[in-house]
Amino acid sequence: MIIWRTEPLCYKEVFENIVDAVSNYITGCGIKTMVLGLSGGLDSTVCAAICSKVAEKTGASLYGISLPCSTNKDDEKSSANLAGKEFCNVFIENNIQDVFTVIERACDGISTLPSTPISQGNIKARLRMIALYDVASKMKGIVIDTDNLTEHFLGFFTVNGDVADLNPIGNLWKTEVYGLAKYMHENVFKGSEALKAAIEITPTDGNGVSGSDLDQIMPGYTYTDVDKILMAWVPLNERIKESYLAQGFNQKGTSFAKLVEEYGEENVRRVVMRSVYSEFKRYPHPIPVDIFRKEIVKHLTFE
Repeated sequence: MIIWRTEPLCYKEVFENIVDAVSNYITGCGIKTMVLGLSGGLDSTVCAAICSKVAEKTGASLYGISLPCSTNKDDEKSSANLAGKEFCNVFIENNIQDVFTVIERACDGISTLPSTPISQGNIKARLRMIALYDVASKMKGIVIDTDNLTEHFLGFFTVNGDVADLNPIGNLWKTEVYGLAKYMHENVFKGSEALKAAIEITPTDGNGVSGSDLDQIMPGYTYTDVDKILMAWVPLNERIKESYLAQGFNQKGTSFAKLVEEYGEENVRRVVMRSVYSEFKRYPHPIPVDIFRKEIVKHLTFE
């Protein structure tokens, strides 16, 4: 997986490579159906557009499923509807609010602790994945994952709620997903209402945790800003990371000193610490124990 870019992406090449790779996988595995959860946001709409081309090439069907609840805004539901009708062979919308209410009440009774926006969001994400996998199992299909690199390194996903089988955009930063969407809108799906709506919509988790994703990550800034910080942080070796965490990010003559000057140390630390604190999500799951070294296994290796 190539994470670091030495030059700007050619989105024509990126689009064609993704479609070919996914098509080869679908054909090689004899998959009949791709099941995709449509949130109305950018990532799922881009995946729907890509998979529509895969469906054309392979003959597999694309099922788009929108599972809104009370915390989904009208523009999100409208955008999901556009993507489902433009790109999917079959589009289904089913509100999960009643099911969520029952499950939340049961969970509250088990723990005897009050719900929080985060706990409610986790239930919703996992309910949606139950539904998507149920359809996939009945249709001899797979579930399409829609997370991007930015979400991956921020831990901005629910374990067992967002991670699926095959991810067309998993090697793209969020700013690059925007770039790919604009390329497709201008060159492949010219005038697509669904892509236009997804590009313009305010990104949210759809779970009512905040007004936008960026409110939770880096309020007042853009994904371009967030990605600049992440791309500076993620490739550093552990020794250098430990130095920054211990001594601060405003160390003269370093790349982070420039980022601190641009965004302030509080914002830089906020983004970095989201990545640090969510590292457990990027371990192999379930997280195994190394029986020889008496520690957990962070990365699977074969010796």
